[in-house]
Amino acid sequence: MNILDYKLSFGTLTDRRQTNRIIIHHSASEDVSAQEIHRWHLDQGWSGIGYHFVIRKNGTIERGRPVDKIGAHAGSEANSDSIGICLTGNFVSRAPEIKQIEVLLSLIEYLEDYYKKTLRIMRHSDVYATVCPGTMFPWPLALAGNDSGDWKQQLIQRAITEKLISSPHNPDDQAEKWFVLAVALNLLDKVRREAAGDH
Repeated sequence: MNILDYKLSFGTLTDRRQTNRIIIHHSASEDVSAQEIHRWHLDQGWSGIGYHFVIRKNGTIERGRPVDKIGAHAGSEANSDSIGICLTGNFVSRAPEIKQIEVLLSLIEYLEDYYKKTLRIMRHSDVYATVCPGTMFPWPLALAGNDSGDWKQQLIQRAITEKLISSPHNPDDQAEKWFVLAVALNLLDKVRREAAGDH
């Protein structure tokens, strides 16, 4: 996998003894580099960028904190056994680019192959009181509940009910389809909430 490495310099870091999950974030900013986030986190008195990977809007993966070190991205308990992946953008105001999601899926597959195990995929908001990775981040998509195929069938059934598709699809179709369905369902939910006056 092609990962851009800026060879960032860090303060003191601690080895991570186990890796069980991946936690997804957004940068809550414009499209910024891992170098820029590294500067932000150093300015906060951290040892350097807290995320292990940054995915830019064009789909470029940039290396952050060394993958074998404990990150600083989701609270001390969650950091201890997780990889932090940050997608650049503010997903409270807009959805991530399709390319970012495609690359995220590839990176997850790469990491699961690297660790020779299925990793639990979580949002920052699943482990900490935050909106990160944003209300416009599509969930579930081709990584939600990745320990079984049930989520795919549930997504297909809901898409049929909502008349987004007319018949079942192969659960192993490309990620783009899951992304489009998840986004469409999220948008339907948003429109319905707004129509009901629940903002």
